[in-house]
Amino acid sequence: MGLRAEIVCKRYMDEFLMTERDPHMVIGVSGGADSICLLFLMKETLGAERIRVVHINHMIRGEEADEDSSFVKSICEREGILFTEVKKDIPALSREMGYSEEEAGRRIRYECFEAAAAQWEEECSLAKGSVRIAVAHHIEDNAETVLFNLFRGTGIRGLSGIAPERGRIIRPLLGCSRKDIEEYLRDRGENFRIDRTNEDTAYARNRIRNLILPQAEEVSSLAAEHIASASGKLRSILEYLDCEVDRQQAELVTAEDGSFRVNKQGLCKLPEVIASMLVLRLLTELTPMKKDIGEVHADMVLELAAGSAGKHSDLPYGIEADVSHDEILLRRRSSSDRVEPVIETEVLYLKANDLSAADIAAITDPACEGNRYTKYFDCDKISFAASAQGIDKEPFFEIRKRRDGDFLKIRKADGSLGTKFVGDYLTDLKLSVTEKENIFVFAAGKEVLWVIGYRMSDTAKLSDDTVNILRLECRPAEN
Repeated sequence: MGLRAEIVCKRYMDEFLMTERDPHMVIGVSGGADSICLLFLMKETLGAERIRVVHINHMIRGEEADEDSSFVKSICEREGILFTEVKKDIPALSREMGYSEEEAGRRIRYECFEAAAAQWEEECSLAKGSVRIAVAHHIEDNAETVLFNLFRGTGIRGLSGIAPERGRIIRPLLGCSRKDIEEYLRDRGENFRIDRTNEDTAYARNRIRNLILPQAEEVSSLAAEHIASASGKLRSILEYLDCEVDRQQAELVTAEDGSFRVNKQGLCKLPEVIASMLVLRLLTELTPMKKDIGEVHADMVLELAAGSAGKHSDLPYGIEADVSHDEILLRRRSSSDRVEPVIETEVLYLKANDLSAADIAAITDPACEGNRYTKYFDCDKISFAASAQGIDKEPFFEIRKRRDGDFLKIRKADGSLGTKFVGDYLTDLKLSVTEKENIFVFAAGKEVLWVIGYRMSDTAKLSDDTVNILRLECRPAEN
């Protein structure tokens, strides 16, 4: 029976919300099993008049996405629940924002939920922050998050998984499994939509969901539950450690003009876990995004602190760490301080039969001096790669800094083309943070045809059938 979902949700609501008077709830509903389950549980708990549904159409799956919206709308009309659809062109916004589609979609969703909550408060003169936002994360989502963070390299905070609540956001199904959710809907006789993009293993989370977790469940059928349980225990430990970090920050850190001065001797005397958490907190406060700051950057600062005075380190987002005899200065460079690397480029169009002996040597001999910074591409294949991403106007390509979501096409042993994110490729190379920030790419949309100075994609390489060739020379400008 699907009673477990009801019991878990009621327990959650009793613990977190029933002390509030007449709570109001914006619910994010995609049409999938988890969000449809959440919709009905919230209606049973609060009543239709105190919930509103927001559905985000990401405009990725065309007609299927419109069908998802119609499906959720029909349920809301039947149940007497206010429904709002928000259409956002996530592929276009991801390019504009410089994020992967997955990250751009997540950010846009929460912005829309926040806007809907604030609008409700204004319409009904409710207290600011009183309208909650319910999202449908469950046990498997939590396990995926823990594994994703573990594989990327994380500290205790990343291993503590998804929080039951954050600000006005609540997650009433976090103690339910996918099985609990589907049993609940089956008992009610309710259908749900299936998003085929969840099967696309080009996304890291989907690889964890569809490939890694099923293997883990062959070791233990309760693998996801055990991971989620461990994350909850780590969250309790984290709360305790955060209190100690608060105390040490008050004693050792001085904030001034967007920078932090840290007592060097005091920091070096702290237990490693507290020192690392303190530095990570300070670095995070200096950045516009948390996701690209991790334990490795805290370790860089602590290694600097253990060394002699006068040392310097460059970190992501233009953060600088400088150590003197008594203190460590952490600050973010202003745009006027920043010196961006410059790359010189030269583009030449050739016919296959116009290649010189020097060109042929650069193409065929990896040891050739011109090989690293001069590459040759099939023009027709470049235009095909561009058109696959909706780029139909010249120039089909651009030379730019790498962005989140950029990917390479790499030929597998069986001859098929596989996808590898550029970020993962650079991590495999063990490049420093500064080196990664200075990488340029030759790209058609999000598909990278050449990580300049490193490898080419297998998409647009020359073949015996190539007629039109683009010769691209890119090298760092001389100072």
